[in-house]
Amino acid sequence: MQPTHRFLFNFAASFSGGGYKRLYEYAQWFNSNGGAWFIIHPDCAALATEFPNNRCFVVKPSRLQRLLADCGYLAGICRQIGQPDLYYSYGIPVYSHVGRVNWFHLSNVLPLSSAGIPVSFYDRIRLGSLGRRIRRGFAHCEVISAESAYSLGLVGSDAAPRLFLSVNGSDDELAYIQNASAEAKDNYAVVIGTYGHKAIRDSVAVFEMLRARNPGLKLMIVGIAEAVAADLRSKPDVVMRGVLGRPAVIACLRRARFYISTTLIENSYNAAAEGIFIADESYISDIGPHRELLQGSRFEETQVPGVERRLLRVRREHLSPGNLKTWDTVVREMIGHFRKVIDRNEH
Repeated sequence: MQPTHRFLFNFAASFSGGGYKRLYEYAQWFNSNGGAWFIIHPDCAALATEFPNNRCFVVKPSRLQRLLADCGYLAGICRQIGQPDLYYSYGIPVYSHVGRVNWFHLSNVLPLSSAGIPVSFYDRIRLGSLGRRIRRGFAHCEVISAESAYSLGLVGSDAAPRLFLSVNGSDDELAYIQNASAEAKDNYAVVIGTYGHKAIRDSVAVFEMLRARNPGLKLMIVGIAEAVAADLRSKPDVVMRGVLGRPAVIACLRRARFYISTTLIENSYNAAAEGIFIADESYISDIGPHRELLQGSRFEETQVPGVERRLLRVRREHLSPGNLKTWDTVVREMIGHFRKVIDRNEH
């Protein structure tokens, strides 16, 4: 499917984690299929060289500019390229009609739903402001996408005709499924991510239950070490790995016997998919996106001492990959939906 339209993707606020993953995959796909325009963060500037068939605009609004003039750079870019057929905004509020079709992709559900989630006072104010701007921007969008049915439900029923499910690709997981029989495992459990909503203390409680059955077990935590309480990261059986690049994260998962995710809320099942299809056994929180991932697979509900919430226990051999998609499929579905929208608008 060669794109015949002019696409402008705004990933200016995304330089790590799932945002960078989607940016990289989109940039790679379009580089091989006619090229596109990308607005990117300075930390991602190397993509302009790696994928030269795209044209990248590197921007870095200050914190004040992001609050007062979130997309002040757009007018100058559009003067250079003209009106794009598609303006795709990854998590950045849409303030006007930039493209013939405006597409907002929800990158983080916390601006729309943070009640009961442990965040700082500053972050609560910031998330509230961002959430209000995102919701006001829906009026300018023909398409609003998110990475799970749960997340789309947070947008609201008024936008139902414009909603589109766009999951993350799972190329690593699908490749691993084909070669898992040859993989040796080390005696450790792994947790990915240390932000407050990841509920690390609950993850450690799961680990301690597992260690009681397996005294040699270690816990590896990947993420910002300072975000983990000192009493947890100082435990002798806990190894802090810090922030790792994606290849190193996948390498950790490939050697892990257990994967643990007690996250309170997620936009997608991306992180859980990476864990449960690679580790032998996993304990994950019982939230909407995780249930969506496990549709068609065998799993059990379980309670863990010290964790108030119910968790889901899964074993890799009981999983069905039927809900996983390649990035090629994800991008082609996005283009196909755009074409339906623009055809409908023109007729």
